Amino acid sequence: MSILLTNAALAVAATVFDSLWEGALTAGAVWLALRCLPQLGAATRYAIWLCALLAILVIPAVTVGLSQQRSEPQIHTAATLAQTSASVGAPVARTRSNTRQLSPKTRNAVGESAPAFYPAPATQAVSALHPAPAVHAAPANHGAPAVHAATPFAPVPVAERKSRITVPQSIALAAALIWLLLACAKGARLLINVRQLAALRRAARLWSTAHDYPVYISDHVHVPVAVGFLRPAIILPASLVQQLRKDAVETIVVHEVAHLRRYDVWTNALARITEALVALNPAAWFVMRRLSMEREIACDDWVVARTGAGDAFAHTLFELASRVCARAPLAAPSALGSRHSVVVRIERLLDSRPRRLRLSPSALGGALMLLAIIAFIVQSVSPVLAYAAEPNVPAPVPAAAQVAAATTTCASPDHGIRLASFFGAKSRPRAMKLVSRKHPMEGPELPDASTVVAKFTPSNVATFDLTVDAAGRTRKVAVIAAPPYPGMREHVMRVISTTAFEPALHDCVPVAKTIRTALRFTKPLDGTYSIVTPAYFKGWSSQHPAACKVPTLQHTGVPAFPDSMKNLPVDAQYSASVLVHVNADGTPTNATVVSPSGRPAFDDALVAAARQATYPLTERAGFKQARPSHTTLAWNAAHGSDTYVSCKPLPGSYVWKTTFARVVPIGIPGTSAIVQAR
Repeated sequence: MSILLTNAALAVAATVFDSLWEGALTAGAVWLALRCLPQLGAATRYAIWLCALLAILVIPAVTVGLSQQRSEPQIHTAATLAQTSASVGAPVARTRSNTRQLSPKTRNAVGESAPAFYPAPATQAVSALHPAPAVHAAPANHGAPAVHAATPFAPVPVAERKSRITVPQSIALAAALIWLLLACAKGARLLINVRQLAALRRAARLWSTAHDYPVYISDHVHVPVAVGFLRPAIILPASLVQQLRKDAVETIVVHEVAHLRRYDVWTNALARITEALVALNPAAWFVMRRLSMEREIACDDWVVARTGAGDAFAHTLFELASRVCARAPLAAPSALGSRHSVVVRIERLLDSRPRRLRLSPSALGGALMLLAIIAFIVQSVSPVLAYAAEPNVPAPVPAAAQVAAATTTCASPDHGIRLASFFGAKSRPRAMKLVSRKHPMEGPELPDASTVVAKFTPSNVATFDLTVDAAGRTRKVAVIAAPPYPGMREHVMRVISTTAFEPALHDCVPVAKTIRTALRFTKPLDGTYSIVTPAYFKGWSSQHPAACKVPTLQHTGVPAFPDSMKNLPVDAQYSASVLVHVNADGTPTNATVVSPSGRPAFDDALVAAARQATYPLTERAGFKQARPSHTTLAWNAAHGSDTYVSCKPLPGSYVWKTTFARVVPIGIPGTSAIVQAR
């Protein structure tokens, strides 16, 4: 499973977990504060509850985000780095707690003699989203910060907190998946509702323009609604307009005008989107109910302030609730809410207390300060959600192997980390051996970084710290320096993360080890690979049963890689397809891009190459047939260009499919062999 997926799942699970108790704390604090201030108007209470809902989303995300930011290594001055390197040596590892120096006896016990600093005991190690800052020795040739990553089996250590909760990877993935599905479902439901309201407005009939906003009536809407982000309008059910008194309809229109004047359409959309993102949080459900209640009460206060007919509007609201059983749309505020809210609103409408329509800046400022204090407090007490890590202990040895080891000794009882295979080996990494046609080899030992840097130019060397446990799993990779090409650090991380290693041995026993090593990378190569397929029309073979066909051909280097694209990042790859039509003598008449690459320079180069070629393509132009995988090299001699140039009739069109790629060959440690990532 990819590093990105597991880390993202843990991030989502940690955010959801933090939001549960942090959201409850936020909602409870706001509820208690508002209970102590009953004189506040509904408009102010609505604004405060909206801020609380946003805080339920933001505070947990900030808790996780700030912890991640603290985990990034600090950039030290040259003097500090020199002092650190002189005192502790290299390599340096990252720990949950303060980095501590191990005694020689302890280092020998874990099979590490060179490094001076190492992680805390493995029995205490867990992986989480909140690692502590790293301490690094000065890189040999770069001052850039190290880039950290971990394999799915080796999560990043977490920062020291008061409490820690470890979860299996499956639980984190399940929580992230449930959150994603629920958020997408709520988002899709909201989007569908917006589209339905837009369709209702287009089909509605204009009823009145005597108010601040146009009023429409519709046979397809069941409750009065205020709609429109850019072109606000009010839609009333046609049946209500016919059944209610004129003054009752007028108060309903004033209520909906209040929604539009208060920008409730926008704030409701913001609240619904936030609700979708915190769909698993019960505190958010409570806050949404309070928001809906306070929004309608604020508009009721607006009606009373404008008309002075609180009793009349209470009677209208009762009639409206008695006649209509439908629920209000998600994406539009409405004069009709839940049954409970209608009862509360009628009680308030019958109350003669003064209405406060304006926001209270002091109350809103105090609420924001309260939320800021809560956010500050939870940063120091928030527990850590982490993956449990397997201890770095020697791999279990079968009984038969122990008996054999008692009578024989291994060929190399003590050695460092060895390379097992490049690029892959996900299921059985130890079974794949590194083999080259010219350089057969098995398990070259990774050299020290200084040796590689001294042998090759620093600009072509990537230096990194590597930790491999006793089972051969990569536990941590920290890129210290990389060649100065765009995207090179990410390329180095991808190469190391998909490479299998053999663990170090101490007295023939696999042990965990951390080393600072390096790999040689040559200058990036810009290449193209084209496959040209003749396009025969359907039924061609039945019309020409004895005729041969022009085969599919391939070419490496045509078209030429455009000079304008030389600054692409490493690992960049683009594909494009072109359909070219030719006449009877093989001259192209037209070439069209049928599948663009997204890069016009590549598309133009491919069209130009297709137009300049003469068909059918031959070996003299560098094109060859693709040799089947089960055949020998002798197949090429028997299937040269002379075997198909005389095929008649020739096809009238060809399809070019070309891949443009930028790759960086890698030098195998300890040899002069060069391999290329697939």
